[in-house]
Amino acid sequence: MKRLQDCQAHQQELETKIEALLRSQVEQDASRKKYAFLYDFAPVGYFTFGRKGNIRSVNLTGVRLLGIERSALVARRFEDFVAGEDRFVFNDFLGRVFASHVKETCRLQLATSHHQTLFVRIEAMVTEAGEECLAVLVDITEKKRAEQALSESEYNLAKAQAMTHVGSWSFDPASGEMNASDELLRIMRLSREETTQEAFASVVHPEDLGSVMEHLRLGIDHGKSYEIEHRLLFADGSAKWVDTIVEPSVNSAGRVVKLYGTTQDITARKQAEVELRNKSNELQTIFDSIGDGITVYDHAGRIQHHNLISPQLFPEEILPGRSCREIFHPESPCLPRECPVEQALRGERVDTSLVSVAEGEKARYLDITATPIRDALGEKNRALVFFRDVTEKRMQEMHLIQTEKMSSIGVLATGIAHEINNPLTSVAGFAEALLRRFRDDPTLEKDPRLDVFPHYLEVIVRESYRCKGIIDHLLSFGRKSDGTAVKVDLNGILLEILELLRYQPSYRQVQVVTRFKADLPRILGDSSGLRQVCMNLLVNAHQAFTGAGLVEITTDQVDETWVSVVIRDNGCGMSQNIIDRIWEPFFTTKEVGRGVGLGLALTYNIVKRHGGEIRLESRVGGGSQFTVLLPIGRGTTDQITS
Repeated sequence: MKRLQDCQAHQQELETKIEALLRSQVEQDASRKKYAFLYDFAPVGYFTFGRKGNIRSVNLTGVRLLGIERSALVARRFEDFVAGEDRFVFNDFLGRVFASHVKETCRLQLATSHHQTLFVRIEAMVTEAGEECLAVLVDITEKKRAEQALSESEYNLAKAQAMTHVGSWSFDPASGEMNASDELLRIMRLSREETTQEAFASVVHPEDLGSVMEHLRLGIDHGKSYEIEHRLLFADGSAKWVDTIVEPSVNSAGRVVKLYGTTQDITARKQAEVELRNKSNELQTIFDSIGDGITVYDHAGRIQHHNLISPQLFPEEILPGRSCREIFHPESPCLPRECPVEQALRGERVDTSLVSVAEGEKARYLDITATPIRDALGEKNRALVFFRDVTEKRMQEMHLIQTEKMSSIGVLATGIAHEINNPLTSVAGFAEALLRRFRDDPTLEKDPRLDVFPHYLEVIVRESYRCKGIIDHLLSFGRKSDGTAVKVDLNGILLEILELLRYQPSYRQVQVVTRFKADLPRILGDSSGLRQVCMNLLVNAHQAFTGAGLVEITTDQVDETWVSVVIRDNGCGMSQNIIDRIWEPFFTTKEVGRGVGLGLALTYNIVKRHGGEIRLESRVGGGSQFTVLLPIGRGTTDQITS
């Protein structure tokens, strides 16, 4: 009975142990499955290699890395999956693993069946038995690519910095630590060991150090970005110009934690700027020394540059930014067929002329040359315009033409001179005969009906001979005159002519004011010709009115060699187109029958023969002023009569 009880107790104990073993086995199976799962699906590849590198076991991650079924991998040499250039590295690594009995590491490139580049890091250690090693493969492809990209980026950055002479740097205000690129160290001529704030400051030019440090302080204290150009001064005395741009990095509290900057070597640019300024100054000096006005217009027809002469010609029109219309077509925004600037902008070279008439000033004649300045890309032209003041030349040409016209009148004058002189001779002769009759027969003077006849006859004789003198002057256009040069009193001639004009009914409304210089020197000249000059100018002044008016006559001695006669009226005045033709023979603004246009032409010719000058100033509604300048005793008989 006792034995039975002992057997039952032993059986119960065995059953308890069996249940415990079964539970332990289940737990072990579960743990083995868990670890097998973790082993297979670990993020790294697990391999077991024999001494010759044959694969004895591999997890699923390793299978996926090599891209071959597990059954096909076992017993294969791992070397077969290593890129050719790295197989030597792997064999050397495997030898070190079995020899050292410590963990060894290497990096390899695999040649997988996916034909993709795969980089792995292998860590391996031999087992205690020494017949195999356990290895872990980590896929570092992305890291490798990132490292390659970073390395390539750093290489490209270094090359770009070297090519552009730009160095980069960073500065930690808290620690004072500085990092600098190789190019910056090359620019600063510092070694890697000299990357300190003090070393950098020692290279800055003493004259610029204060400004550089002040900008740096503002960047640190206020977090302001800035750019500054300054100089570097080296121990050998050489210098460089650099341009530094600084950008602060600010934390959430608004505190500057780092300064990032770039420093570019701009020495070559500065030298080029100096050379460019010197060249610009040289070209501008040449530009300004040219006697013609020069203006450059941009592609929109607006002024870009001009020399010193251009504003003298057009003070208000030639200013930077003003349009070509200000000078060439003020009434129209554009005039492409007539504006020389717009033609030049289209690529045409233009030669033209311009008459500029400013209020209160004389007409100015300009020759215009507009030339296109072609753009380097061939897209937009500019225009170079030359303004040449040819007023004096044009006036000389006009005077020459005037002289030629005067000469042509001689042909006509010669033909009609006798036809006019013969009647005048008869009139003068009969008038002189009547005067002799009055002198020979005293009884005629006592007749009250004839008391004024002697005076009338004297006037007829005098005026007849004056007409003959006028005709003689007309003949001088074609041949030499027989007149002789004598001392002439201009004041006396003017008074004599005013006496004659006083009796003209149409001139009685005109007030005449005289300002004669009392001791005016006499001039050497032809009295009849100068009388004709004064007569024509005074008649012209009186005819400037349709009613009342004022004529002022002034004589004066200009200097030791010249005297002047100025005849001014406040009549209707003349427009510019009339002034340009006033000296032409047969040009007149009078009605038909009131003049043939020879008076001022004769006047011009007589003054020129005396070696003098005659000038006209006039504007519409503002009256006219004739100024005659004559030399004192400087003329000769040949000059006057030729």
